[in-house]
Amino acid sequence: MTLNDRPPHARTTDAADGPLFTVVMPMHNRTRYVRAAVESVLAQTFKDWQLVVVDDASTDDSCQIVEDAIRGDARAALIRHPAQRGAGAARNSGMAAARGRWIACLDSDDRWFPDTLRAYADYIAGHPDARFIYGYAHSFDENGKVQKRRPAPTAGPTGTRELFEHIFLMPSASCHRRDLVALSGPYDEALPNAEDYDLYLRMSLHCRFEPLGKAVALRRRHSDNLSQPSGPTRLSEAAMLERFVEQHGPRLALEPGCVSRRLGRIYLSAARQFSQSGDIRQAREALARAHRYRKTFKSLFLAVCLTCRRTPPRADKPTSL
Repeated sequence: MTLNDRPPHARTTDAADGPLFTVVMPMHNRTRYVRAAVESVLAQTFKDWQLVVVDDASTDDSCQIVEDAIRGDARAALIRHPAQRGAGAARNSGMAAARGRWIACLDSDDRWFPDTLRAYADYIAGHPDARFIYGYAHSFDENGKVQKRRPAPTAGPTGTRELFEHIFLMPSASCHRRDLVALSGPYDEALPNAEDYDLYLRMSLHCRFEPLGKAVALRRRHSDNLSQPSGPTRLSEAAMLERFVEQHGPRLALEPGCVSRRLGRIYLSAARQFSQSGDIRQAREALARAHRYRKTFKSLFLAVCLTCRRTPPRADKPTSL
């Protein structure tokens, strides 16, 4: 057994000698799913980890399920928020309690493969300068049916421009050095969604994203997913991207074409989502914002539909952004 494989009871409590990984798991009303998520951490073949589950004021029995699952394992702990503060605040609380040199997130409705932390540890051992590594996730539905995903191969580490153009990172398949948070700042707790995207963009100012090139997680698809697209979530994401450009765009020299394409697409997606929900006024306002950045055949077609108060047959898929 190597040093990094030693369980916590065989290690000192000095902060410099903490575990290699802290697993941060935010949770709110996840009775149906959280046991499987926690057990996927407990079952890791790599043993040098700390698990911090942060309950964001659940009103069901999620906390009892977690307490039962982690009972007797000194590596795991449950933190409770007395009032609901949102996913960003829950993740921040988990990071504040972290002792690991690396932070790996796992959402409470997702699962890891047994060798996920081993894959991270092996990569870190071979790439000592790495600061942010990531894999990808297959998806599975309520019946347990897995849909395998194999993204386009990546030539190597990527940075701000690639992430700005397309969100290819997800919390349950990402792992970063804890000291990176001191440089980028924590999650923005004021954001109603896309708080992970916002943090990763700020982290991109201080690191490159290094791909493992393999699946490390199973992402559960269900009706309560916080990442479900909607008109309001698209507008919030667009506002976050606009803020990032305003604050960091000049020194990053993001090409105007890159910015206009990305923001035009996301505002168009918001317009289509609003149109699908029957909110024609909001759809027209979102489309007007899209046209400030760029006009395309799709956006002009939607403008005609909205003028006629017609609704297109379906909204954009999230993967088209």
